[in-house]
Amino acid sequence: MSEPMNDHDKIIIESHERSRQFGVQKDQENPSRILNTDEVARMLDQKSDLIGLCRPVMMQLYDTVKESGFVIFCTDSEGCILHILGDEALVLEAESMGMVIGAYMNEQSVGTNAMGTALNVNSAVQITANEHFTKAFHKWTCSAAPVHNTNGEIIATINLTGHRDNVHPHTLGMVVGAVQAIESRMESLAVQKQLFDANQYAFTLMNNLTFGVFAVDLNDEIHWVNDTACTSLGIRRIHLLNRPIIELFPDWAHVKRRVLLGEVFIDEEGRFLINKMTEKFMYNSYPIKTPEGEILGFMLTIREYRRMLNLVNRYTGSHARYTFSDIIGTSVAIQQLLSYAKKVALSPSSVLIIGESGTGKEVFAQAIHNASERREGAFVAINCGAIAPTLIESELFGYEEGAFTGARKGGRPGKFELADKGTLFLDEIGEMPLEMQVKLLRTIQEGSVTRIGGEKEMKIDVRIIAATNKDLAEEVRKGRFRLDLYYRLNVIPLRVPPLRERKEDIKAMVKFFLKQKAQHLNKNIPYLSTTLIEKIMAYSWPGNIRELENFLEKAVILDGNITTLYESSSQANNQNLPALPNGNGQSEEAVVDLPLMSLDEAEKAAIERAISKLNGNISKAARILNVSRNTLYLKMKKYGIPY
Repeated sequence: MSEPMNDHDKIIIESHERSRQFGVQKDQENPSRILNTDEVARMLDQKSDLIGLCRPVMMQLYDTVKESGFVIFCTDSEGCILHILGDEALVLEAESMGMVIGAYMNEQSVGTNAMGTALNVNSAVQITANEHFTKAFHKWTCSAAPVHNTNGEIIATINLTGHRDNVHPHTLGMVVGAVQAIESRMESLAVQKQLFDANQYAFTLMNNLTFGVFAVDLNDEIHWVNDTACTSLGIRRIHLLNRPIIELFPDWAHVKRRVLLGEVFIDEEGRFLINKMTEKFMYNSYPIKTPEGEILGFMLTIREYRRMLNLVNRYTGSHARYTFSDIIGTSVAIQQLLSYAKKVALSPSSVLIIGESGTGKEVFAQAIHNASERREGAFVAINCGAIAPTLIESELFGYEEGAFTGARKGGRPGKFELADKGTLFLDEIGEMPLEMQVKLLRTIQEGSVTRIGGEKEMKIDVRIIAATNKDLAEEVRKGRFRLDLYYRLNVIPLRVPPLRERKEDIKAMVKFFLKQKAQHLNKNIPYLSTTLIEKIMAYSWPGNIRELENFLEKAVILDGNITTLYESSSQANNQNLPALPNGNGQSEEAVVDLPLMSLDEAEKAAIERAISKLNGNISKAARILNVSRNTLYLKMKKYGIPY
């Protein structure tokens, strides 16, 4: 005997039948009705009060689920999307399916879905996977509830959407809570005026948030603050309430002025004064308004900067700092490469960057990522040659708790997981062991990954950029690299030329690195003699840009008092470079290159050179200079040499 049908199943069955009657096609990918630009503008103008009513609560809800893989939708009573708020990657994914402002999400337009079905049945509903009528929505779980005015009429819906595996039953409860908050704002002006004095349930919720929350009134005084804010600042609530916020946050006047002009501050850096010390926080700020648009006060949320930074470092491991504008060079070789790389960036295909050590392969990898459609996603790098073969698998694929001795409690995500919807940079791919090449190939081909010790297969969307200084084709012939993996990675090859093939770029690099190193070391940009510049231009630079950069850092440290590119006289002679000073004196050319200086200047230069040459070893430097360690420390202090 079959089990009786529950209410949810009945709702789905009846909704699917209505969808068929409406003529909705299961294979359609977008809503059948989407307003044009002019219609959207008129609609937003007409619905501005409704949007203003719902937006603050949506923002509060988003602060709770931020960076968790959710997007929040608000529709009117006909199912037309009015406002969207969520994680950028998911918003873009939803937009690609036609879920944009002006799109109708009622059952007539897109079939069974949480927003349209909630409107039809006048009740909160959660619809997941193939409960949706159209196949395009099977990857979502959507939780929606209707919003009623004081007369009990439906005026809107609030919907929380995420991937089907990332949503839990309590998600619907969060939506219902948000809808109740909106409806409460409409009940009476008195309730609206007492927004800062929310009920104990709201206080409990706010106090358990992982970020600090301030409610600031129109007189710029702190009206309410949660426990997390008190803990972060190390100040008791009694010493915060009714206190001018500007005493803690000196930039408040600027922030308030911009918020009143309509700007919303999201994840901005700011400094707070705590016990006469400044601490960096990330903050959000936005106005609290009545449905009529009257500003009641301001909400200010704060997160400890270090905590956020640690979180980012923990889960991303890296980020892409460089863009194509950071690549120096006007040579034909580099300009042709830049033009090619910019086209490559727009492609989703794998890229294999080939080049000698020090040519800037990772710079190109980061620039490609930042110019691609994945620029909002993570850029995760792993050096295949710098990790022990036994650790590569766990680094790439992650592991579950208890997978092996020493496994971290709770497990750990691998680089593939961290790079989902972004780019994974496999540096020195030629060093990867053969047995790992098999697993890497399978992961790339199947687009899924399973953690070590785990059973759950996770779908991933990762673009691969690999780099090597080896001839992989030759490695394949020698049996040290798999042919199938080589073909998989070498979809778009990109060769970065060595510095000797683009010597016309060296002068620009010299100028750039001298300025950069001088700023970093808090020193003046040194003068380099004409002779030395000529030697720099003539030298082959086997270490490429990295070698040139290191040499110029040494030149800055020594205030330009440098006469050769290398300390080895044999290397110098082989390159036809001036010889370094030695124990028997200096070469004639070296004497010419050295500018005149005082004894103090010469002593300072000698100390800096000795410390640099010996990698900061003060004891060895003292022995070389024939002074005691204490004497050397005193002289370093005299000349302002850091130690």
